[in-house]
Amino acid sequence: MSKNSFSQRLSGSLMAAFFSAALAFSTAIIFPIAGTAAEKNEKTEKNKAPLISQKVYKLLTEAQNLVSAKKYQQALTILDKIKSRKRLNRTEKAQLWNFYAYVYFTTEKYGKAIQAYETLLKQPELQEGLRTGTLYTLSQLYFLQEDYRSALDKIQEWMRLTDKPSPEAYALLGQAYYKLAKYKKAIPAIKKAIGLRQQNAKQPKESWYLLLRASFYELKDLANMEKVVKDLIRLYPKEQYIRDLMGIYSQMGKNKKQLALMEILYEKDLLNKPSQFRNLASLYIIHGIPYKAAKVLETAIQKGRIPKNQKTLELLSQAWVQAREDRKALKPLTEAARLSGKGEAWVRVGRAHANLDQWKEAIKALQTALKKNDIKNPDAAWILLGMGYYNLGILHEAKQAFSKAANMRRSSPQNKRTAKQWVKYLDSEIERQRAISAPLTEQNSSRGQNFEPKVAYRN
Repeated sequence: MSKNSFSQRLSGSLMAAFFSAALAFSTAIIFPIAGTAAEKNEKTEKNKAPLISQKVYKLLTEAQNLVSAKKYQQALTILDKIKSRKRLNRTEKAQLWNFYAYVYFTTEKYGKAIQAYETLLKQPELQEGLRTGTLYTLSQLYFLQEDYRSALDKIQEWMRLTDKPSPEAYALLGQAYYKLAKYKKAIPAIKKAIGLRQQNAKQPKESWYLLLRASFYELKDLANMEKVVKDLIRLYPKEQYIRDLMGIYSQMGKNKKQLALMEILYEKDLLNKPSQFRNLASLYIIHGIPYKAAKVLETAIQKGRIPKNQKTLELLSQAWVQAREDRKALKPLTEAARLSGKGEAWVRVGRAHANLDQWKEAIKALQTALKKNDIKNPDAAWILLGMGYYNLGILHEAKQAFSKAANMRRSSPQNKRTAKQWVKYLDSEIERQRAISAPLTEQNSSRGQNFEPKVAYRN
């Protein structure tokens, strides 16, 4: 599970969640016109917002009609006309800049929309409802502009003015922290959003769980990632989340749980990548079920789900060897060795033939292997070659092979000791056979102690 894939999926899901619906912009709120009965009653009250003049009211109404007709440039011309008036009271200025921002947003001029809303916030004695709404909208607009620092500032200011922030607001706060790499602060905000939704008997949004999981991922908190992904599988069951949980189990070393999930996907025919079939086979081998590993790979090869390349063939042969099915291992082993051209691969072929007492084939494979320079334990290969010659009764060649192993600098102490025992034994055996063909008196005088060293050659 790579960081890039997490980021791409997270970004798409969260932005869709936050901005799937149009932002809550309000067009100009039309107040009572100056000179009405309502105005006369309100004049007796202190600190009331001044009313909109009849002239400005008429122009705002005209601009609103133009916006409804999608004639945005003409609407802006009307707003410019209002702005040019020498005397505008604070209510008129507030409605003017609110309307500017709405038009700019509608025409996707987000930078200008932000400027208009910032100007609106600077207006003196701004109504509380308009201020809070503007702050929330600005935080979303700053998100669109990827100015996450400003988005965080606005949402925090909005929360200070709000008695009961909504779950969506906490989610937005968590998103801002996440974008600023403040993952430890993002987590409680997202959890608060999820908790509030659950208190209201509503299902939390999928994107919130994705954000929470990503935050734990950045903190390398696999245990909590596991919990979040399990919630995703329970609430939003998707194949991808099962794959994600498998990846988490892999990183945590919980191979048995990883295998159980992979078996579910395999049985439902949901594995679709060559690497997934190889991973499943590898897990079977790790857990001592090599026969199943081999069958998975053979079936995948037959169905064309995995390429019949060196990597696959080597894994298949490994599975058959561990399953003690040397005869079945021979074909993929030999094919893999031909594809790789490496000596180590031909050593494995030789060992498989030796396990089946096919000594001629074993000798041929080992001779091919020893011509290469990439064998990890050449002394062991020479010993196995010597045993092949011995079993075919070719004693002089066998002795030469064992002597080679005994005199190698890279030979391990155990292999060196074994090779020397074989050389000693073969000297005696060669002498014994020579004596058999000599006169009886010579034969009797040349007898020596005979023994056959025991060497395990099975892989």
